[in-house]
Amino acid sequence: MTSFDLNSINAALTDSGVPENGVDFSGKSLKLDTEKDAQPIVDAINACKHLHYLALTGNTLGVAAAEAISKALKGHPELKIARFSDMFTGRMKTEIPPALSALGEGMITAGAHLTVLELSDNAFGPIGVEGLTKLLQSDVCSQLEELRLNNNGLGITGGRLLANALAAKPRKLRVFIAGRNRLENEGASALAQVFKDMGTLEEIAMPQNGIYHVGVSALSKAFEHNPNLSCLNLNDNTIGVKGAAAIAAAMPKLKNLKSINFGDCLLKSKGAKTLAAAFKDNSILLESLDMSHNEIGHSACMELVDAVTALPDAVERLARVSLSGNNFGSVDNKRIMKEKLGPSAEFSDGECSDGEPSEGDGDDAYDSGADDSNSEDSTDSADSEDSKPEDVQHQGPVVVDITSEIEEQFEGLADMGTEVQIFLETPTMENLKALGPRAADLIEAHIKEKRDQTEMFTALVEATFCVSGLSEGSSLAMEVAQKLYKRLLVRVRDGSPTPWLIANAMLRGLGLIKSENKDYRIRWNTAGCYSALAKAFITLDFPPVIRDTIRLFISSQLQQLPDNKLVMRYPQLYEYHNLTEDQQMTDMVKLQLKFGGGAELLFDKIKKRELELPALKKYFPDCQREKWNIRYLLVWIKDNLLRERPELFLQGDSVRPGILVLINDADWELYGELEYELQDDDVIMFISTLHGG
Repeated sequence: MTSFDLNSINAALTDSGVPENGVDFSGKSLKLDTEKDAQPIVDAINACKHLHYLALTGNTLGVAAAEAISKALKGHPELKIARFSDMFTGRMKTEIPPALSALGEGMITAGAHLTVLELSDNAFGPIGVEGLTKLLQSDVCSQLEELRLNNNGLGITGGRLLANALAAKPRKLRVFIAGRNRLENEGASALAQVFKDMGTLEEIAMPQNGIYHVGVSALSKAFEHNPNLSCLNLNDNTIGVKGAAAIAAAMPKLKNLKSINFGDCLLKSKGAKTLAAAFKDNSILLESLDMSHNEIGHSACMELVDAVTALPDAVERLARVSLSGNNFGSVDNKRIMKEKLGPSAEFSDGECSDGEPSEGDGDDAYDSGADDSNSEDSTDSADSEDSKPEDVQHQGPVVVDITSEIEEQFEGLADMGTEVQIFLETPTMENLKALGPRAADLIEAHIKEKRDQTEMFTALVEATFCVSGLSEGSSLAMEVAQKLYKRLLVRVRDGSPTPWLIANAMLRGLGLIKSENKDYRIRWNTAGCYSALAKAFITLDFPPVIRDTIRLFISSQLQQLPDNKLVMRYPQLYEYHNLTEDQQMTDMVKLQLKFGGGAELLFDKIKKRELELPALKKYFPDCQREKWNIRYLLVWIKDNLLRERPELFLQGDSVRPGILVLINDADWELYGELEYELQDDDVIMFISTLHGG
């Protein structure tokens, strides 16, 4: 009896015999402003009988050109793939929404049904999503399988708008890519609800979005409703211990996971062990795992290796396991792990602790997540794993046994206690340099040997001041001081020590209160400490009880401080409303700074700041003016807020071309530009009008 292959017959009946083809202008760097500029693309579209794909990546598209292309698209209902990434370089923000709307209108009119929509590397922000909303809600996207929105600057607002657009009609995506978008907890949570309703996702990539455990927990619940999920990338978000627990709870529903990227997620040993147990208990058949730079100790690393190699086929199945940037303890431990993993092991040099200390053990993890909560749109402190509500901060000592965690983190570090002790007793640049590139690691490892927690954290504050005191003349000292501040705040957010203990130790170290210990002496330069603290107040998220207490004491003693003139240069260190009338000057001004359109990337990604500028002559003693103006404000911004590449923001004594300046929502040209005299409650906004790709 003759047999029939029904699948082959079905394929033959449905195959039109026409191979997929289309138009590809990607990478040509064309500047398409007008209808005439777009004519070659229009001609190619019109000449293509079966337009299955259109790729315009790497060109720059204006509104008129987009409208011309839209007209050509109206005759092609067969379009399936639209690759429109990196398509608005150099365009003003106001051009992008109408250009996107025009392209969408063409596809809607044609009755096309896309399966792939690629819009990555277009930093159009929330307004770009507004231009896409009609398209995403239309039947054009009813069969959409892949949506790629990597590096679009969506922010929380854009994330919510995107979630609303996708939720309007049921979508069955397989692939969702949205890295580098600052979605944060709110944006991630909004999208999580959409993911839950989809139930069809196979790949989710949301790296570098400032998501903390609240957002990760919401996403984890959504993952449970997508059992076919095979690829998950949350790299460089702050998953933390709580987020790891939420993901582990979802693991029984995720039997198809093949690839996980949780690098730079501040998992620490506890989070890593939680995930290792989930991998092992649920027999997850991973092929690729990235857990690099997570402050994981050697025993937790070993548990991860044991978990992913538990099944007999592990060596053949695993393609890549990266644990770089964690602490393996000893060379023997590292060798054992490599033997178990086989060729898939990816360990960079420097994670072992035998012999001399090596660079790269832990700093990356500290640097990757501690600052995110400074963003304008970040989650409230009560909702964040990284801060405690103020009522908790005012309670008595919280008993948390973190000794084992600290011990594991620094297990096997070479014994350089003598060198560290020499530096702490005599804090000079020569002694700091003697500690090498891992000075912060060595100092913390030395201090953790103190068994009394109050003594331990008091010593950590004093060590931070020892380094900070050298920071006025040394970028190295400033860098190490900021690392120590970050690590101190991580401990505070974890519940031990209490903020009051740290505030008290800092006040004593700055000479703002007297120590009850008669033998206590300040052995560091307090001027450098104020400079380092001023930077830390801007770049790090201090619990309010610490920040406000220090500012109150500085304010009340401002005129008597030996470092008075220096401190007055840093208004973030004191409160004007706490000063006496004699201490205040009439030309102090309170205002709000805003940064948008990508300009915020130059300012630690913080979009809004409330400022109390000191008296102008306090900051610029030789100035002939009495009042602040925009010209002097720009100098202050450069000195206090601009973190890198000032040439992207300033040109001479003004802003560079392409930076729009608004004063109370009006163009600064109406106010005299640089000479505008600042008034209380002014809102000064700097917007980058050029898209940087």
